Amino acid sequence: MIMTRAYRRIGLLGALAVLLLVQGCREEEQGQILFHEKGVYQGQADEPLDDERLDELRSRARAQKF
Repeated sequence: MIMTRAYRRIGLLGALAVLLLVQGCREEEQGQILFHEKGVYQGQADEPLDDERLDELRSRARAQKF
């Protein structure tokens, strides 16, 4: 009888541990880079800017010259 209670407690603690571990595996965390290479960008590529946006940025840069 005492062993049965002990097994139940161990089983309950094991189930709680599993629930805590599974909770840490969120969907948005999947596919993240875990190992980084020095000097290598491993993120997603940037979208190229269109000509209108490039002209706007160039004119702002010209206005900031001293």
